[in-house]
Amino acid sequence: MIIYFAPMEGITDGILRRVHHELFGGVDIYCLPFHKLTQTMSLLTREKRDISPEENRGLHVLPQALTRDPGQLHAWLQSVSARGYSCADLNLGCPSPTVTKRGRGSGMLRDLSALRAFLDQVFSKPLPISLSVKTRIGYESPEEWQEILPLLARYPFAHVTIHVRTALEQYTGAIHPEAFGLALRQGLAHPVYNGDLRTPVDVRALTDRFPGTKAVMIGRGLLFDPALARRIRGGPPASREELQAWYTALYEGWRDRFQETIALGRIKKLMEWPVGEDIKRKRLLRRADHIEGCIEAALGHGGENSVLEPMNTM
Repeated sequence: MIIYFAPMEGITDGILRRVHHELFGGVDIYCLPFHKLTQTMSLLTREKRDISPEENRGLHVLPQALTRDPGQLHAWLQSVSARGYSCADLNLGCPSPTVTKRGRGSGMLRDLSALRAFLDQVFSKPLPISLSVKTRIGYESPEEWQEILPLLARYPFAHVTIHVRTALEQYTGAIHPEAFGLALRQGLAHPVYNGDLRTPVDVRALTDRFPGTKAVMIGRGLLFDPALARRIRGGPPASREELQAWYTALYEGWRDRFQETIALGRIKKLMEWPVGEDIKRKRLLRRADHIEGCIEAALGHGGENSVLEPMNTM
């Protein structure tokens, strides 16, 4: 089983990737937040840092681009190749309205003729490195997958990550794992499942239902439980001491790179996942003005029941 750590802008940066790898492991590939490509092909300072080999030393990472311009994508792939990477990802999955209204991300799924023309141009000449793609199963309806799937299957993607929701469904509500099953039955090369994997039981249920599953991408499940990938591989759950070390190391890394206020804000955003809808802990987290208070909100005062179990709020 190949496990990808899905990206989340403002959270899953190089500091988090390194700390996670050192403390918990279990992840094969860490996906970088997408680069929103422009005509000038200039990257933001944080994007340059995030993709730099120095930032990801010892890690296997997958850069990602957001664009609807084949020329931009080709130029970006050249720059990614020059940094030493062998594969990069095309984002057809971002459901943010600010992205989709410009016809990028999952907004490209609204016009399959235009998407086909785009991909024809992308693959009309040899690429400097392998290209993978992340997609939704449709823009408005899961039924759209019947047309999207054979379209993507026409091209030599290194792998295809399938988030089993539509763009309009964002990250909540029902998932449609049958779309992944259809991809397996139709022989899509190297499909990767993505969507609501929160526990090892969820992954076992997925592989029992779809025995051909060889790769999964997990995002929010790893934010809730950083030991999830390790547990999927048969390792132990996170101890309270590990979780304290996790949050402390992240806070100190972000504090040293940015400033204390930003570090505290990032920690609070990350802790929204383990805190879930627990009103008391949400209140404690909101009021906390130091890392110790945040950790207490996330983990409780101590004892065997202080480390939260997964909740159905993701």
